Amino acid sequence: MTIKKVDDFDSANEVQSNWVKFNVEGEDKIMGTLIGIRKIKSSIPGQEGEDVNVYDLKADYGSFHITDDNKKVIEEPITVEAESIWSIGGKDIIDRQMINVKVGQKVGFKFTEQVPSKTKGFAPAKVIKVYTPKNDDGSFKMDTEWLESEKGSGYDQM
Repeated sequence: MTIKKVDDFDSANEVQSNWVKFNVEGEDKIMGTLIGIRKIKSSIPGQEGEDVNVYDLKADYGSFHITDDNKKVIEEPITVEAESIWSIGGKDIIDRQMINVKVGQKVGFKFTEQVPSKTKGFAPAKVIKVYTPKNDDGSFKMDTEWLESEKGSGYDQM
């Protein structure tokens, strides 16, 4: 009997980063629990090194479209699986809407429209709206199960 050697560092085991991309107006969206807010350094030309917010979500549902190497939208959307972790890059319009959203709160992001750039030759701005669903009593929906599992981790202090 031969023993198959397993390579733990095989490319099939590589963890992929899950960044939500917004490319199709009215269709690209994600809903889930805000589980973290962190800062990274921007790699956007002209904004290199500037701090940008990243919002991490434990997904409930959603879908979005990616683009190919020629920046053409691929027709088949990426389906967001429940419980998977996704990151959404912040920008001014998102950051302003997220200011009062708490870790553990249900939140959704949806690409609603494009606005022509005020600077000639620049790409149109993508308008991403943030949604915070409410319970019947008007309070914001919280992921109490997730919050309970994180008790003592520091999230319950945010």
